[in-house]
Amino acid sequence: MVTFTVTESASDKDTASPGRYLSFLCMEYAPVAQGVILWATELASGDEFASSAAYPTLSPSLMSLARIVSIHHPFTRPAVLKLALTFLSHSNSDLSYETMQDIKEQCLRLFLWLATQGQGLPVFSAIAEKLRQGGVIDAALLRYFIGGILDVIGPPVSIPFVKVLGMMLTTKACVDALNSTFFDAKKKVLLSELIGDFEDAVMENEKQSPRAAADDVALVANLRSMYGSKKRAS
Repeated sequence: MVTFTVTESASDKDTASPGRYLSFLCMEYAPVAQGVILWATELASGDEFASSAAYPTLSPSLMSLARIVSIHHPFTRPAVLKLALTFLSHSNSDLSYETMQDIKEQCLRLFLWLATQGQGLPVFSAIAEKLRQGGVIDAALLRYFIGGILDVIGPPVSIPFVKVLGMMLTTKACVDALNSTFFDAKKKVLLSELIGDFEDAVMENEKQSPRAAADDVALVANLRSMYGSKKRAS
């Protein structure tokens, strides 16, 4: 198998291609969906998959199918996150830079989707760990991902969210990538506004629990020194 067509439509299932029919089965039946994610994760985790001839065409299909599964079966989202992390770790020196970037960008879009569906904390925690390990996400991909985050999140923000995303933003990889001239100026403004949202959340929490908030105050102060802080226009 080199590739297959994925669809979010359940129409004409009787005459659909194998890929479209598999999509229908995943949408309709949770056991099938779960089985497909387990199969895809095992396949993607194999030593030879990332270097195979099928990799550049099969990977987008698998990630598209995983996204459909996560839409229709929320319980699979942690497993889909695990699959996305597997794809994020792949490398293939035989593929062009553009091809690998396209695959990684689709993977990051899957992370963004999961983050908007209740998986924000595990997503950002996992990405932060990858950044600390180094070598998985280059600066261009990191700017792409953070730019996507800034497009989909806004106030109010919770203290756990501040902690997890804040720790990710303090990694050296983030600081270098986001303070670069290559990071869009409008995105930099959005980032400083997000830090302002963090400050508001921490200040409110500090009123209720001053001792518990001490570390959060220090974290936000560190972020402010790195990226600035700006109040959103009312």
